[in-house]
Amino acid sequence: MKRTVVMLIVGLALVIAGSRQVFAHHSFSAEYDSSQKVEIQGVVTEFVWRNPHSFMKIDVADKDGATKSWTLEWGSVSQLSQYSITRTSLKPGDKIVVTGQPARDSAAPRVLIETLKRPADGWEWKGRVQ
Repeated sequence: MKRTVVMLIVGLALVIAGSRQVFAHHSFSAEYDSSQKVEIQGVVTEFVWRNPHSFMKIDVADKDGATKSWTLEWGSVSQLSQYSITRTSLKPGDKIVVTGQPARDSAAPRVLIETLKRPADGWEWKGRVQ
């Protein structure tokens, strides 16, 4: 009986501990507008390879020539690794073309990546990570 109670408590503790991560994760639909698609071209300034999501910063020139920094959200390390993407797949200075879902806040220069191309060598990624 004592062993059963201990196992029950341990099991419950594991379920509670695991659920914290689920509740902490944000909803993509709350952040990004899946009914809209944008394409942006720019130069990578930073690639942050981490969990729960990887991010990129790119500089994008507007039609007047002014540069604006955009934040691109991508998948986790394990998700991207399934596509043979590593922390060195993209480097500062790489020119890329990205399509994706824009931020719901139109003033925020953010995109959830759906496709990514590096025209210089033809490398591209098409997938869905979330």
